[in-house]
Amino acid sequence: MLGELNASHMGFRSQGDEEKLFYNAYTACLGVVYDDKNPYAIKRIIRRSNLELTEPLFYSGDIIRAVNGVAVDPSVNREFYFTFPAHMEELSITVFRKGKELMLNVPTHTPSQIYSLLYDEWISANKEYVNKATNGRVAYVQMKDMSNQSYEQFVIDMTTYAEKADALILDLRYNRGGNVHDDVLNFLSQKPYLNWKYREGMLSPQPHFAPSAKPMILVMNEHSLSDAEMTAAGFRELGLGKLLGTETYRWIIFTSGKSLVDGSFVRVPAWGCYTLDGDNLELTGVSPDIHVNTTFSDRLQNIDPQLNKAIEEMLKEL
Repeated sequence: MLGELNASHMGFRSQGDEEKLFYNAYTACLGVVYDDKNPYAIKRIIRRSNLELTEPLFYSGDIIRAVNGVAVDPSVNREFYFTFPAHMEELSITVFRKGKELMLNVPTHTPSQIYSLLYDEWISANKEYVNKATNGRVAYVQMKDMSNQSYEQFVIDMTTYAEKADALILDLRYNRGGNVHDDVLNFLSQKPYLNWKYREGMLSPQPHFAPSAKPMILVMNEHSLSDAEMTAAGFRELGLGKLLGTETYRWIIFTSGKSLVDGSFVRVPAWGCYTLDGDNLELTGVSPDIHVNTTFSDRLQNIDPQLNKAIEEMLKEL
């Protein structure tokens, strides 16, 4: 029934027997990136994982030979050896290194933790890329979601290094929403209205941070959803800058939840989100002013045409 309603942000769960699982499966992840050609060869350690130590447990080129004493078959999917009926906080990994086999006790991550760490690496790489390509004139700020935690990091970024730049790229690609769009847009909307200074000091603007006095562009894609779509729509309506990328996901309503008499719980759509022209964002999404697609080939070659175009647009305005 929920599927036939064709709406986002819906769900149902119960405490009945149908929720009980006979089998459980948990994937234990190492904080590493594997080689593209050999799925059992270590390529590098992920930044800020629990393996990023002064004396690393793994080195590039290490090859996994066994997991918890079970020898691996190179023809078998690697995840087979890392899936267990219970969560494993530590694994015994046998690796082949420089002609010798070594047994290591290795702390693990969950798949969601690895996803977050790789997302952070992507953000850091983009920030460094934009800084280098623009000689520091354009700041790059990315929000992973629209949570309070992400908003706090957004404010830190905007009031530190981004404040010193001449333009801003706000990246909401892969942003899965939350509910801080109003805070973000209010911050970005700040304009200087006067200057002040202490005696012979230098002039300082009021308010202290006034992003809308500088060129801005918002980058989005088909994975920008929920509150990211609200933010993109508001960014355009307030005239803060152009939207670049691809159309958003069309996954934006706000919900409430109700508990039923049998202890089950249903998540129900409650608030619709509309533009001032009356468009329902759940049906229309948000279209970019500058359409730039990222292809599968681009991803394989580590090319980001959307970010490159955003840099081009900001430098043009400067």
